[in-house]
Amino acid sequence: MTRYRDRRDFVASITLVIIATLYHLYFARDFWRYPIHLGGDAVHYDHSAVVLLLKHVYTYWSWGPAAQVTPGYPLFLEFAYWITLITSHNHQVQMHVATTIQHLLAAATVFGLYRIMRYFLPIWASFVGAVLWLIYPPATWAADQLLTETLYVFFLVWFTWSFLFALQNRSFWRFVLAGVMLALTTLVRPSIMPLVVAPLVLLLERQDWPNREALRTKLTNWLGYLAAFIVCMLPWWVRNVRVMHHFTLTDDDMGNPLLFGSDPNFQHDTNLASGLTPGQQEQLAIHRIIEGFTQHPLVYLKWYTIDKLGLLFGTPWYMSTPGYDPTILTRITFGYAQIHLVWVILGAVGLILGFWRPRMRWVSAMAVFLVVVQLPFIPINRYVFPNMPFMFIGVMILVDLAVKLIRNRRATVPNG
Repeated sequence: MTRYRDRRDFVASITLVIIATLYHLYFARDFWRYPIHLGGDAVHYDHSAVVLLLKHVYTYWSWGPAAQVTPGYPLFLEFAYWITLITSHNHQVQMHVATTIQHLLAAATVFGLYRIMRYFLPIWASFVGAVLWLIYPPATWAADQLLTETLYVFFLVWFTWSFLFALQNRSFWRFVLAGVMLALTTLVRPSIMPLVVAPLVLLLERQDWPNREALRTKLTNWLGYLAAFIVCMLPWWVRNVRVMHHFTLTDDDMGNPLLFGSDPNFQHDTNLASGLTPGQQEQLAIHRIIEGFTQHPLVYLKWYTIDKLGLLFGTPWYMSTPGYDPTILTRITFGYAQIHLVWVILGAVGLILGFWRPRMRWVSAMAVFLVVVQLPFIPINRYVFPNMPFMFIGVMILVDLAVKLIRNRRATVPNG
């Protein structure tokens, strides 16, 4: 029976990889028909990659050395642009190669999500949950944008899997792998970095308190996790000390989103940062937050909870029209995007219920953490797009519980 279940799991995995790859390649190929027009942060990421490729200088919006953002995504773009030079020097081709690679990463993310759900869900539920994420239109649309989201979600999902993998038998080398994945995720978007302390929570398990050997093993595992994280981050830290002449833990650009996030309902957001350096913006943001919670505690409490959650999750991060030249498939997926709030609400309920499942509670805690770390900053739906894979896990937790409840009720009803 075990071998049969393993065979089913293998067949489901292969089927899912094939479907996800073909699905994303369809959209990647379709996107090649249109020129890529950059705007917002994408302009700066593209500029950073081009300067890095041509001048070997890491910057963001200037031409000189900078540390405004962590280097993960610009390095990814530089790699995509570099391999394109083998056949073409056309920048449009370079950008399309980057989006094609992102579509392949998005397909790999679908498989990673399936592997996560297999830790606590049956094969059918894991497969359905992964397919729901696959056809969630913002996930496809994100791969066409020269922004961090697709790469970040890819590393975030596989970091989550690696952490669950480490928890499976708590092997030292599995924790090392998790530490490496955490560092790679941090180098794309640094808000995940506080999870470097996550394995220390294992020390709180009461059954191991009298057992010094068990506590020593857990501490050793965490030290391996921490060491792997530090080794992967070290080149970035050393570069900043040598080039920028100061230590930068992640990046220098936290002040701006923190400052605009401190403005309830965006009453003064047009001139908040005028003439201020990033450091001054951060200081002003902290001052405004302290002053706001001191003088208007209810207004600021509502702003940093209910209001921001509504702005973050109220609408999907997705373009407002079905597409440049919408096909039947893109029209269907556009309609699917409009039920975004259904996935958010059902997913949140499922994640809350997941706290009562031993392995699932780590994923639920991850989802809560990802929301909490975004609340201090400007509430843009793009920033919580990486939470959506976890929402689909929550949906399938709820569906699985409902199916089991129905089966149990049928089993208790006498025949005839």
